[in-house]
Amino acid sequence: MLIDWHTNLWLDEHLTEEHRRDMNVRSGGRKTDASPQRHERDVAGVADRFGVVAIRWPRLGVDVPNDFVADYVSRFPDRAVGFACVDPMDPGAPDELERAIKTLGLHGLKLGPTYQGFDPWSNEAWQLYEIANDLRIPILWHQASAFPAQSILEYGRPYLIDKIARAFPDMRMILAHFGKPWANETVHILRKHKQIFTDVSAVVYRSWEMYDALLRAKDYGVMDQVLFGSDFPVQTTTEALASLRNVAAEYQGMPRISDTVIEDIIFNRPFDLVWGRDPLAAI
Repeated sequence: MLIDWHTNLWLDEHLTEEHRRDMNVRSGGRKTDASPQRHERDVAGVADRFGVVAIRWPRLGVDVPNDFVADYVSRFPDRAVGFACVDPMDPGAPDELERAIKTLGLHGLKLGPTYQGFDPWSNEAWQLYEIANDLRIPILWHQASAFPAQSILEYGRPYLIDKIARAFPDMRMILAHFGKPWANETVHILRKHKQIFTDVSAVVYRSWEMYDALLRAKDYGVMDQVLFGSDFPVQTTTEALASLRNVAAEYQGMPRISDTVIEDIIFNRPFDLVWGRDPLAAI
């Protein structure tokens, strides 16, 4: 089963014009249209199942509401999971997270300390981890670099998640984008904590960086914790598939990442791996 674990959805009104323009320039001119119509064609029309993330980055003027994502994924009740997003610095964040899961039917929490500007070890954030743990939902982290000048990279290091994983050993988490540019840290976190996963989204089209990250994952025996993802609209599902498959073939004479390993990442990472069950089975 092909699952695109990491996709975005928004309308123009959800992003400031400055942010959309900056994203286009810093991603090498890649498309920034993540409309429901395009998502339905380029993600839902290709993947068997997929995840969609909400975004709540008030300091950067980006707000993709939980209700908007919940409404979209409800069109695909047996195929799509939605990740809620709340701002840990918002006093209403705990209540909003509970509403998003219990009332809207979303299935996980998306957090991005670099974008949202919060310390992952802060008391405010810790309160959300306790709720997520109680609700038995995974956290999808943007624990990686970020392009806006206002982003806070010291909050993005993957090693910061180690303390959280030790405190919540049963809570499953995904470190998006292989923790780029700190893939080595990500691999060591995965080796230490088997309840943590990573995805290839937004790094997969940078072929050398992707090759190096996968080789590290292979060497440390954590390839089974690597998930496929496109980070749509950065790439469509089809484009990300092509990028990942190209990694296996591009570096002749170098240590090989076999086609079998690549196809295993693409087709053998069910939702059960992260939720411990099929989160859509009861719907």
